[in-house]
Amino acid sequence: MKHVGKRGKLAYLARYDLAMGFFSNRAKFVVAFACITALAAMFLSAIDAAARYAEAMGMGESSAGFGLVDVLAYFFAGSDYCRPDESVPFVLPIGWLIQQVLVAVLVGNYTVRDLDGQAFQVLVRVGARQAWWLSKCLWVAATVIAFYAAEVVVALIATAAFGGFGAMGDVEAVGVLGFSLSALGSHLAFLLLLPFALSLALSLAQIALSVVAGPFIAFAAIVSFVVVSVYFGSPLLIGDCSMMMRSAFVQPGGVDVTVAFAVCAAVCAASVTLGGLAFGRRDLVGGQDRAS
Repeated sequence: MKHVGKRGKLAYLARYDLAMGFFSNRAKFVVAFACITALAAMFLSAIDAAARYAEAMGMGESSAGFGLVDVLAYFFAGSDYCRPDESVPFVLPIGWLIQQVLVAVLVGNYTVRDLDGQAFQVLVRVGARQAWWLSKCLWVAATVIAFYAAEVVVALIATAAFGGFGAMGDVEAVGVLGFSLSALGSHLAFLLLLPFALSLALSLAQIALSVVAGPFIAFAAIVSFVVVSVYFGSPLLIGDCSMMMRSAFVQPGGVDVTVAFAVCAAVCAASVTLGGLAFGRRDLVGGQDRAS
């Protein structure tokens, strides 16, 4: 295997990781799909309540239904900033937080755990640490893509079964999301892509940290970072930048989407680079990898 070029080694390892990584995560993906389905059910309940309230208050009849974008917007809406000095109570974005935790759970400890047993022998046979690390990064990207693809599938099913591929009216949107989708225009596409960019950045940071500190500490650090970001709207804490409600397109002084994408890209690049350096210096023979 060592006579194979770098691209051949990377392709071999990528196929290995996609097969073994997704197989080892099959139970986690079932749980994730069930949680996403529960979030969709929460959306259906919320839009029904909003429509009933609008009709009861004489604010107009309910719209024809809702579409794929409406469901995804509910998934990514999040909550407004925590402002202790205001009379409006802060609402913890449980649904949004669940999604962040699910992604962190899916990433889990595969990168480090995979160095046990047969996988360690594969690395020895291939003899290319850089290709091994890049393969793990590609697996992380595939895992994040699979998670958001599952959300799209659930949203499509909910739309086909209950929404009729209509469009949620402004009255319902404000009641369900807290803001109007129609006012976002072309900016909406960027807000729907930002959650993926943030999840990819945090997931790559998670596996890079797991190489240095172990998978449990890496998981706890990422989840804690996200939770702290929810409560403190600081530019240094990007964990909440994917919340649509906190976007500058929704409220003045909110998150600049261009800056958020740039920061996510920088975190991805730094995580891949620093994680690769840490993995290149890691002792794979001294038993460290079996401690996790």
